[in-house]
Amino acid sequence: MTPMIEFEDFTFKYRAQMEPTLCDINLKICPGEKVLIVGPSGSGKSTLAHCINGLVPFSYSGEIHGTYRVKGQDPSQLGIFGLSKSVGTVLQDTDGQFVGLTVAEDIAFALENDSVPERQMHDRVQQAADTVDVGALLIHAPGELSGGQKQRVSMAGVMVSDVDILLFDEPLANLDPATGKKTIALIDRIRNEYGKTVVIIEHRLEDALYRDVDRIIVVSEGRIVADTSPDELLAQDVLERCGIREPLYLTALKHAGCRIRKEDHPSHIETMDPVNYRQQVQEWFAKTEGRQPESARDEILHVKDLCFSYTENIPVLENISFSIGKGEMISIVGKNGAGKSTLSALICGFYEPDRGSIFLHGSDIAKLSIKERGEHIGAGHAESQSDDQQAHDL
Repeated sequence: MTPMIEFEDFTFKYRAQMEPTLCDINLKICPGEKVLIVGPSGSGKSTLAHCINGLVPFSYSGEIHGTYRVKGQDPSQLGIFGLSKSVGTVLQDTDGQFVGLTVAEDIAFALENDSVPERQMHDRVQQAADTVDVGALLIHAPGELSGGQKQRVSMAGVMVSDVDILLFDEPLANLDPATGKKTIALIDRIRNEYGKTVVIIEHRLEDALYRDVDRIIVVSEGRIVADTSPDELLAQDVLERCGIREPLYLTALKHAGCRIRKEDHPSHIETMDPVNYRQQVQEWFAKTEGRQPESARDEILHVKDLCFSYTENIPVLENISFSIGKGEMISIVGKNGAGKSTLSALICGFYEPDRGSIFLHGSDIAKLSIKERGEHIGAGHAESQSDDQQAHDL
């Protein structure tokens, strides 16, 4: 059987770098396989994805040694347009993929480039949209959608061309855990129903394993350090040595002194056999003392009755109130569209609240400019570029 994707002694170095990003890669992915590629930031996993979809070397130039093939063909002969007929890519920054004013226009983009007749185009767009459950959103603008819906529209945009390989580069990066699980379930359904070859590049290992994968490939410092089944990998220490976070339930078991066995199927907490771990966990729990609550600290930030809407009569935040003490570390969590980023933007002064107040050290900061707030409040944001590409750009 001819592999769908094959690398032989493959090495790649970006033009602006001194050292290769990928070294001596040997990898085969067969038709219909579902493969998960994981690795720490800067390990080269996204560069590997760029080689598969043609961004390397056609958009990101560099030196190549060794060979690689997609569907038995040399990508250098196919070009990036030729590769797009076989490989459909869904990026972590879905907004960067949208080109249409509506969902329907965006899904139809590839068909328009191929001069598909209009009647046939309508049918194929509807079919692709229905496959990923966005058939009712065709007249909506992509910017109006939630993170999970945008992800589905991007998937429809690559599926409409009936490609054989679906490549997902960090598909969970901007999704909350619940929406991420729905995305992984949808990817799994598409693979099973349509027989696609699926490659997922992801660092959220536990979420990505919500559905079975055939193999996990671990990339570290530009090299493949493991290529094995999920159960086999999770019973080893490869992830820990590479600085990759393993599923939290395995970390908890190890903290209790348990040794993970591949025979117990540790890749899913729902199906993992607990018999060999129950006694140790119970003994550890009995000896563990509960954490004592810390004493109250001086209040540094106070949000009172905060309300905000982007569109009139459609509230995003309603009567939000909380306090943060000096030295505290807190986490604001919620599903996509819950208002987490909006709340942060209000605190930083990027938006003005409809009602409510924000106090810093007891003083209302409503009249402070963004610059003045920035002298007291530092803000970070999620990056849309891959770690490998950031290193390339630097």
